[in-house]
Amino acid sequence: MKRASIVREKKYYELVEQLKDRTKDVTFSSTKALSLLMLFSRYLVNYTNVECVHEINEECAKHYFTYLMKNHKRLGINLTDTKRSMLLISGVIEVEVDHYLKDFSLSNVTLWMTEER
Repeated sequence: MKRASIVREKKYYELVEQLKDRTKDVTFSSTKALSLLMLFSRYLVNYTNVECVHEINEECAKHYFTYLMKNHKRLGINLTDTKRSMLLISGVIEVEVDHYLKDFSLSNVTLWMTEER
């Protein structure tokens, strides 16, 4: 295994643990919460320079949610899991998600226009 892969894998597991430690009571299964945290950690390792949870900001969360919306089919994420992920991540890193990202109704033009881009 190459050194870069080992470093990224180590960073991935550290982020998962840090996020798990910050998880408050979730209203769905802890297994599902862990899988969503793992997906978020994988995103952070592959697409950002974030080293620890304290470096995650609102902008990073918005990019992740946009990434989820654009890649939900490839990632195997359904609408319910996307909503859960948004609520979980916003709670863990204590950021407020834009209101248009929380509204998955068909009348939410901003959300669906963002997804089509």
